[in-house]
Amino acid sequence: MDAKILIVDDKKEYLQTAMTYIVEDAIPYALLCAPDGKKGVEIAKTELPDVIIMDWEMPNLDGIEATRALKDCGRTKDIPVIIATGIRISPDDLKKAFDAGASDFLRKPLEKTEFLARISSHLKQVEYISKIKEQAEVISNSHRNRLNEIITLLKSTNEESKDVIRFYDDVLSNLLNRLDCLQEDNNLRTEDTQSLISVIGGARKKAHVILNDKNMSDSDYVRSLLNRHKNLTSQEIQLCTFIKNNLQSKEIAELTFRETASIKVFRSRLRKKLGLLESDNLYSYLNSF
Repeated sequence: MDAKILIVDDKKEYLQTAMTYIVEDAIPYALLCAPDGKKGVEIAKTELPDVIIMDWEMPNLDGIEATRALKDCGRTKDIPVIIATGIRISPDDLKKAFDAGASDFLRKPLEKTEFLARISSHLKQVEYISKIKEQAEVISNSHRNRLNEIITLLKSTNEESKDVIRFYDDVLSNLLNRLDCLQEDNNLRTEDTQSLISVIGGARKKAHVILNDKNMSDSDYVRSLLNRHKNLTSQEIQLCTFIKNNLQSKEIAELTFRETASIKVFRSRLRKKLGLLESDNLYSYLNSF
């Protein structure tokens, strides 16, 4: 597709000169013209040209005010504007133009080689910036897809973990009932029974905390964590959620069917990956998100 060039000038002779330069060299530009700044801004917002050549002194809206209007608009703020003038050529004028958002400066009367070179240069910059934006979008989409995959995997894994906890909770509940029966039959000492009941009750309480904690599969928490630590794996994020819920290494090992020693090593590696110092509390840090 031909690049669009918008020329904004109230002098027809300058518009004609610019058109002649482009036609003589058979450059594949689609030319748009506007007689003043106000009309130029309207056309720019509709047509979204690649480059704008803007005269300084014009009726209705001068080039500086028109440039400011373009830079204040989300649709046109990234379009390069080249200010063209034969009068406003002092350093203060240049500063005023650049402060308004102009990208370049052209002296009038227009000189063919310089005129075409400036347009070509800015079109190359536009193409380069466009490629960077496309690459950024690809990276952003890739990160978003990875985040969604991790969240889906975590939800599935956490549900599996909760199924295990429910199983153990049922076992513990049955044990409590059995202990009650044994105590009634006087087959256990009271202090032994109370001790076992206390241990089992504590385990069941911990299980219910985990089962009812939304953070175990909280996508907002995972997003916050990944925004600061983008290189975390799904296993590391799962470990973060366990630690955030104040589970100890032994408890995590039981839930994930691993050795306690391997969980301790995993925790140590996680601390390093999170960039924590020895004095930093891992539990407190993970609860800061």
